[in-house]
Amino acid sequence: MDGDGMRFEGIARVPVSIRRARAEDLPALEWHGLYTPMREVIQSAFRAQERGDGVMLLADANGFPAGQAWIDFARKAHLGLATLWAVRVFPAFQRGGVGTLLMHAAERTVLAGGVTTAELGVDRDNAGVLRFYGALGYARVGTERGTFSYRTPEGRTVDVAVDQWLLRKRLITERPRLAVR
Repeated sequence: MDGDGMRFEGIARVPVSIRRARAEDLPALEWHGLYTPMREVIQSAFRAQERGDGVMLLADANGFPAGQAWIDFARKAHLGLATLWAVRVFPAFQRGGVGTLLMHAAERTVLAGGVTTAELGVDRDNAGVLRFYGALGYARVGTERGTFSYRTPEGRTVDVAVDQWLLRKRLITERPRLAVR
């Protein structure tokens, strides 16, 4: 309630479009400091996009990146897989369909890149998101453990433990046969 005891509630809808990230988007992808420590990772993903090894998609809501989904075409190319990562939706936009829009756009981008299977990792301490990916057709195929490191803007090295379920989805299936009568 505000000072005069009145409360107003409603749902505000904002148009969202999915597009590739541009260089001028990179500072906004830090989400007001939430991902500033990972600036190096964001910049590295953008360089991969510039090389053609990846794509950074963002859900643009009136100039704000409401969501992100990055695609790595190089990491598991030898297995015929594209890796989806950094799939995230800004908290104020969660549960509004932005994640689903991003995933559908990412899948179309994977197919346009000539790859038919997408893989992503879900942190094992984030089991709640498994239902979301399951509804999109992703199935658990294993686990992945390891570490990765990045440097913060202040020059500190951060080592991150990885403990994930791996999920995959075949994006195309055999074409249905036409019935002949």
